[in-house]
Amino acid sequence: MKFDTIRGALLLMLGMGCVDGAFAAGGRTIEAAPGADMIVDVTAGLPGATGFTQEVWRADGTARFAPADAKSAEIAWKERLRTGDDSVDAKNAGDDKTVSTGDQYWTAVNAKTGAKYRVEMPRELAHELHRLALQSGAASGDAKGATEALADIGGTKGWSDGVDTRTRRFDNTAFPYRAMGQMGGGPTSGCSGTLVGRRHVLTAAHCLYNRDDDYWYSLSATRFRPGREGTCAGDSCQPYGAHDATWYFTPEQFRASDTDWTYDYAIMVLDTAPGDETGWLGYVAIGEDSLRDYCDANSFSLGQCFNRGYPACGLSNAPVRYETCQQGWAYQDPKPCNIGGFGSTGSDGWKSRFSTNCDLSGGHSGSAVYTNRWAGANNVVVGVVSTQTCSTCTASDDYPNGIRRITPDVLDAISYFKSTMP
Repeated sequence: MKFDTIRGALLLMLGMGCVDGAFAAGGRTIEAAPGADMIVDVTAGLPGATGFTQEVWRADGTARFAPADAKSAEIAWKERLRTGDDSVDAKNAGDDKTVSTGDQYWTAVNAKTGAKYRVEMPRELAHELHRLALQSGAASGDAKGATEALADIGGTKGWSDGVDTRTRRFDNTAFPYRAMGQMGGGPTSGCSGTLVGRRHVLTAAHCLYNRDDDYWYSLSATRFRPGREGTCAGDSCQPYGAHDATWYFTPEQFRASDTDWTYDYAIMVLDTAPGDETGWLGYVAIGEDSLRDYCDANSFSLGQCFNRGYPACGLSNAPVRYETCQQGWAYQDPKPCNIGGFGSTGSDGWKSRFSTNCDLSGGHSGSAVYTNRWAGANNVVVGVVSTQTCSTCTASDDYPNGIRRITPDVLDAISYFKSTMP
């Protein structure tokens, strides 16, 4: 690759005393003095990969973490209802066209030390890493030998028409649900996330970073409990433990705007690896027409896209229809997530968001929209819950919830960080 020679020469010069670097070893970073750049091995998780240079993550100061009186991600989500492209409809749909428009730029924060870095992710490099991840199976889900549970189908349209049909789920230790979990979590706080690697959680960027007030959420606010079933501290409620982050990664574009939700997705790397026990979901980018075929219930398809998240029970639009909302439990609309429309073209040329009729509320942010029918029965993530246009919706609100779609840029970024931090 052309960029290898250039970047290799640059790193050779940087290695001659210009950078007091930190090196990635086995996916763990050994950090240098505060303020120093970091050198990472982007193929740490792809043994045998050759022909790659190491990458430099540029030091960018120290992250500001949430003050004691900070608002939770979901309080902010509820108070500031999202609009924009969440209201797109079918007339906006069209064929995706991938274009090469340059590199990705990410912000990396060490969640334990606060050290912050600017990550320049060359498009060709990230795409090649994803290609290698596909070849090695690293981009596929891993059920860890379990028999996969299927989401049930039925019921009527829910919150999108002013009626909430979510039900509490009691099968959270079955795959794939045990790879889905709660981040933090309280009556008015918390988000959801999904393991897409042994210690890699895919979630919403607003679950890690509050861009209104410019701070990052604390370790306790993002603590990840896969397969959680209740609020007790023991194994019965936390069957796979509670895991703190070691790294937060968000697209730089998310932090650059207060109103653009195109880049509301993020990757959190945990200090431990619950995925070794729970397994994890795969991740794919599916064209608009094909994604509709997977998700929409019509004469050609049963509809096989679903969402499961952990609502904050103290919010006004928490589940109420079948029972009083139980904190720390996963809820799911039994009806598949049909798609309203697509919008918000991202830097990879794909429409990056779609609207859905799945019932959601505060706390579901960061949870996956997934299908269990990709390549047969493989569970894969196709989107991340991002926004809402109403909190207590009416009969005319058919598709009120906004999803950050998995597109080629997202695929490349997940594979980049999974390889760098295996």
